[in-house]
Amino acid sequence: MSRQFDNSIQDQSQNYDNMNSLEDIDPSLQDGFQIVYDREVPLELRTIINNQQSQEVGSLESIKVKILIKPSQNQHPGGDLSDQAIKIEFTSETDLFFFYITIINYESFKQIKEDNKLKMEYGQFLQQLIKLFNQCYKEPHNFFGIFEMEEEGRANLKLIENMEYKFLEILSLDFVACEEDLVKQNVIYRYNILKAKMLFVQSRLEDISNLIKLKNPSLLVQIQKNTLSGNFSASTMRNSANQSKYNPNNSRFLK
Repeated sequence: MSRQFDNSIQDQSQNYDNMNSLEDIDPSLQDGFQIVYDREVPLELRTIINNQQSQEVGSLESIKVKILIKPSQNQHPGGDLSDQAIKIEFTSETDLFFFYITIINYESFKQIKEDNKLKMEYGQFLQQLIKLFNQCYKEPHNFFGIFEMEEEGRANLKLIENMEYKFLEILSLDFVACEEDLVKQNVIYRYNILKAKMLFVQSRLEDISNLIKLKNPSLLVQIQKNTLSGNFSASTMRNSANQSKYNPNNSRFLK
């Protein structure tokens, strides 16, 4: 039995290594980018048709926000950051083909700074972005984002602060929908990562089951019965939820 568990531990280690290897080939890391921020943030999604906002109310969804940087060659304090690039990616777990991106460099920041009347310099912009997204995540009643998508693939993000007496637009950024090839790469990568995680969890679950079976077989039977009962209850709840309709008037960010 000890040899069997030793083999299972080796299998788990191999699955874990495979998962890490997959993470290293994340398409987002191409061209030398490094991830500095990765979190799901609630954003309100709106659709723009023929340059007019849809009459339908937007939906509040959890969007995966990933911020990456292509480091500057001058990393010492006060060094030139003109060759550093910031990339922001938006993806969704509910729609694998939802993939928007914007890349900001030293030159494009000048226009962003002018349009948004920012008082910061480019070297401070990354930390300000992270701060704003964290505020949308932690204080959704005070800070929120609206993401407007056009038919031809253009989009715009507005980060807004609720100041009780008025809404103050803090930052506006333009995005574009990713090209089909990049979307496909991203979908394949996410599928493989999820598959690797499932294999790892399944392998771990089998080992735990074998250990319980060895030490206390009756406990394993009890756990399996409870699991079946729990799965039935969860299935019933999902079916009930699917039958109920989403009420768009729940969105508090819409005019």
